[in-house]
Amino acid sequence: MQDNEFRHKEHARVRSADAAVFKAVEHEAALERKENLREQKQKGKTGKGSVRPYSAGGSKPKRVSRAKERKMYGIKKKPKFIAPLIILLFLVLLFGAAVYGAFYVYEKDTALIVTEHTIEAGERADLGMYVTGEPMFGDYVSCNLDFDTVNYVLPQTIRFTVRMYGTNFPCVLKIVDTTPPTAEAIPQTMYSIEEIPPVEDCLTNIYDLNDVTVEWVTLPNITWGGNLTAKASVTDSSGNETIVEVPFLVTRDITAPVIEGTEDIEVFIGDSIRYRENVTVTDDIDPNPVLEVDTSGVIPDEEGTYEVIYRATDFTGNVSEVSIELTLVEKPDTWVDPELVYEEAEEVLNSITWDSMTDMEVAIQITWWVRYNINYISVCDDTNWTRAAYDGLTKRQGNCYVFAMTAKALFDVAGIENMIIVRDPYIYNPHFWNYINIDGEWYHCDSTPRMGYDSYFFMYTTEELENFWHNGWNGYSFDEDLYPDSAEESVQYMINYSGHSIRD
Repeated sequence: MQDNEFRHKEHARVRSADAAVFKAVEHEAALERKENLREQKQKGKTGKGSVRPYSAGGSKPKRVSRAKERKMYGIKKKPKFIAPLIILLFLVLLFGAAVYGAFYVYEKDTALIVTEHTIEAGERADLGMYVTGEPMFGDYVSCNLDFDTVNYVLPQTIRFTVRMYGTNFPCVLKIVDTTPPTAEAIPQTMYSIEEIPPVEDCLTNIYDLNDVTVEWVTLPNITWGGNLTAKASVTDSSGNETIVEVPFLVTRDITAPVIEGTEDIEVFIGDSIRYRENVTVTDDIDPNPVLEVDTSGVIPDEEGTYEVIYRATDFTGNVSEVSIELTLVEKPDTWVDPELVYEEAEEVLNSITWDSMTDMEVAIQITWWVRYNINYISVCDDTNWTRAAYDGLTKRQGNCYVFAMTAKALFDVAGIENMIIVRDPYIYNPHFWNYINIDGEWYHCDSTPRMGYDSYFFMYTTEELENFWHNGWNGYSFDEDLYPDSAEESVQYMINYSGHSIRD
């Protein structure tokens, strides 16, 4: 309590001293103003430049000096070096603040610099990757690397500097390739005997920024066929690898080609032999199997019967064989050249047919003409087919062999596929008739007269022919396996035998 009272008294004393000082100052100022006013009045009375008269008694009034007044009133004079010191102190503080600000900006902006970056090949870099913010004075930031000239495809390490506020910062740009190449498989279809194609032929859309190499890693065993998989490696120059699985559909061909149309051949010595006539070869896979005819066992200038081997091979190596008998005989003196026979047949055919006829209509005209224009005799020259056909066309007589061969010559000229069927087995004599192909179906035709049967057989199915009985006798037995299958549906309802025409 006493301490507070002392403080209040002391504070009052200070305020009293301050008031005295202010009062003395005001008093001094009032005296100066009063003195100045008096001097101005005196000048006005005495004129300009006159000497101011002294007061009564002739003495100059004494004036108390300001120092004494300050001492009288307790006013202390302020030192003269205070203001410059304050200014100097201000300048020092200002300079320090500037230095500190510059250091702060330097530290803050240089902290934005990142000295190392790693990018993937194909990506691009720029200065902004190394200065991660906005420096206060961007104009004082530079780089000695032109990023536009960098080869970003090539993996490499590039060293350069970023300069900020006069300081060089060593920096590094690493371009690496860690991305493997891409590629797509081309599915393969092949046969078990073929070679696996080169890996380049089994891949597509191969892509990488740099060079790549491709090679087979694993290859399947295709010997037994099946759905298999091969693996191919695609590797770039950086060692990045992609494994691509290539599917293989492998067919193992075990079926040999099929040979059809072969038959025993009988020819005259010296005549050309058409081994391949009407012979076909097909395969389930190979569209063009190879057919060879092995005639190494044939002696062409000697009569006899020889084995001829037909051998077909597909591209996978499967082989099939068919053997026939080739009979070589001396040409008889009665032999007639086929060309002469066909000339006679064409003359007859032109007289009984015309262009608008169908094959069925032409065939019935041929069968009818042979039946009713050749006379049957049991004894004739039936040593070969051309003699028989020529005699039938010119002499108009002969046995069943002549009838069948004459019809054959006419069918040949008309372009109707035909064959000769021989009765087998038989008791006394063989019998011959024609087998023709009409619209893709095979039918039996027999133009030889039958005792007690004044007609002919035209386009009979095998079933109809075998079921024909006359006077308790059939006479049409034959080995069906030697000939193409006949038609199954009857066309007899279409045949007009008396008018030798086809009903609508």
